Amino acid sequence: MLDTVGRNKKVIEECIRNQIQDDIVADQLSMEEFIDPFTGEETKRKNKKR
Repeated sequence: MLDTVGRNKKVIEECIRNQIQDDIVADQLSMEEFIDPFTGEETKRKNKKR
């Protein structure tokens, strides 16, 4: 008989960790810059259509 109880828990924890990391990266990519990192000047805000 194989013991798979601990394995499933480890796989689920790893999947959750990976999802959290992916969410962090996606949030950083979608952040709006208010100051241009190259010039240090304020950026012009664009009106987004909803």
